[in-house]
Amino acid sequence: MIPLVTLIPARGGSKGVIQKNLQIINGKNLVERAAMAALQIAQNRIVISSDSLEILDSVKHLDVEVCRRSDINSRDISTTEEVIQEVISSLDISEGTMCLIQPTNPFIDISGLRKAIFLVNSNLNVDSAFSAVEKNYFLWRLEDYWKPVGHDQYKRLPRQSQPQTVVETGSFYVFKISKFIQEPSRFCGVTEPVLTNYLSSFDIDTYDDLEFCQQIATYIEK
Repeated sequence: MIPLVTLIPARGGSKGVIQKNLQIINGKNLVERAAMAALQIAQNRIVISSDSLEILDSVKHLDVEVCRRSDINSRDISTTEEVIQEVISSLDISEGTMCLIQPTNPFIDISGLRKAIFLVNSNLNVDSAFSAVEKNYFLWRLEDYWKPVGHDQYKRLPRQSQPQTVVETGSFYVFKISKFIQEPSRFCGVTEPVLTNYLSSFDIDTYDDLEFCQQIATYIEK
C-alpha cells in the first residue's frame, strides 16, 4: 500500500471573507468539512496546517494531525508550495502520495478524489493530477485591445469541434511526494486533470460565494 498523506492548508488571515476558513456551512466550518471529506479515504494520514490556534482547535475532535505553520509561511505572499515543503520536512517524509485539499471548496467530489489518487498511484506515467470540470469557454484577454484566447474570432467552430478544454477547480491536487521534492510544484512531472462534478468547482472568495454555498448546502446535504 502506497502511503497517503492529505494536507489541508488553512491560514487564519483572509481579506475577502474575514476568518474564511472558520465560516460555517451546514453546521461545520470549512476546515472541518475538508477534513471530513478526507476521512472518507481509507488509510489516509490527514494533516491540517495553520497559523491559527482557533482553526487547529476546531478540528481536534477529528482523527487528524495538526501542524502549527511558521510565521514565514503565514504571510499574504506565502505560496501553497512553500507550505507543502514545510509539512513534508516537518513529517520527514520523502515517498508516497500527497493529496492537497483546499477548504475553500466546500463540496469535495469524493469519487473524483479517489480517481485522482488511483491514477497517480497506479500509473507510472502520471506524477500529479488536479480536479477539473470540462468547459468550452471563449476567452478574451485585454492587451492593447481585446484579443481572443485560443480561438479565431473570424471562424467560430461548433462547440463539439473545439479541442477538449478543462477548468482547474482548485478543489484538490494529488501528486507523488518524491517527484514534488525534485520539482516543487503541485503540477510536478506529468500532470493530468480528473473530471469532477460541477459542485466541486464552487470556491468561496467573497461573502456572496459564502451565502450561495450556505444556501445550496441546506438542499443537497439533507
